[in-house]
Amino acid sequence: MSKLYFVVFIAIVLSVYTAMHGFIYWRLVSGLSLTSGQRLALKLLLVAGALTFIAAEFLSRLTSAYPLLYAGSLWLGVLAIALAVFLLELAFSLLFPQQRRLLVLAALALVFIISAISVLNVALGPVLRQVKIPVRGLAADLEGFTIVQLSDLHLGNLTSARQLRRVVDRVNALKPDLICVTGDALDGNICRDEDYCKILSDLQARHGVVAVTGNHEFYAGIDKFLELARRSNWRVLRNQSWIIEGRIAVIGLEEDSATRFKLPGPDLEAALRHLPTGIPKILLYHRPAKFAEAVQRGVDLQLSGHTHAGQIPPMDLLVWLIYKYPAGLYRLGQSYIYTSPGTGTWGPPMRFLSRSQIVELVLVR
Repeated sequence: MSKLYFVVFIAIVLSVYTAMHGFIYWRLVSGLSLTSGQRLALKLLLVAGALTFIAAEFLSRLTSAYPLLYAGSLWLGVLAIALAVFLLELAFSLLFPQQRRLLVLAALALVFIISAISVLNVALGPVLRQVKIPVRGLAADLEGFTIVQLSDLHLGNLTSARQLRRVVDRVNALKPDLICVTGDALDGNICRDEDYCKILSDLQARHGVVAVTGNHEFYAGIDKFLELARRSNWRVLRNQSWIIEGRIAVIGLEEDSATRFKLPGPDLEAALRHLPTGIPKILLYHRPAKFAEAVQRGVDLQLSGHTHAGQIPPMDLLVWLIYKYPAGLYRLGQSYIYTSPGTGTWGPPMRFLSRSQIVELVLVR
């Protein structure tokens, strides 16, 4: 059954992928009245781009293939942006058919502009976001306790050791009290490259690094993540809690995807069991969900990720429609949730309306 599921899944993905290329081809050919030679050139371009992404996905499992993987991922991003823009163009062309050629040209220009901005936003690296969080019951001498949140690093073939080193150096310069990794740290067996684990082990905080699982930890292999955490000296919380100096509780929930691998999923009750009352409670959970339930159970701050703030159109719009807490800081009662847009990227190395973030949270009374 698993093999049948895999075959059906691949067939659906390839069908959608082909349809996206066909739609872009149709809009350009019909809107610009291309000659036969121009149509052939466009076909060759689309086929080359499509095959670049597919070839990169296969080869990246055998070797690094960085240039090909980057080009293929970039193509996928441009394709997604083009789909969103040309769907909008189609709607306007139906309303103003006499302006169709102009609308197609404008759409084409918009695709290039959005794509260029999206590539530049990632090339500039993560920005530092500093947030103050009022916390009930915070001891006077813990005023200013700093937490650095890293989320959705997606370490793999598109993240070089040099890029990771820059992130680690920036985090260490903040001299945080605690570093929290809220899931999706890896996308493959990155421990085969000693550089990654060595760099991650250089993360420095007074109370070390604590992490929870994300969905990609299970896709890549939970054993690979646990090996990474062991070699990087991370504390992993899987429906568990950890009390720092008896005065701050850090709670970690397992990611929902665990159930797909016949493992226990998130269990907030188990994670909160036996915690003392009256101390601040910080919940780490990859998905920005279960916040209302957590607030009812006395959680003061939840740190999540997963959404990537959508990265590029059309996902950057869909994320805001799907999630109640898509990106940034939100408050419910006296509690807060911060959803990181991610320190890295997944899929296309592109961001349009967001930037990758290193988040510094300062706890105040």
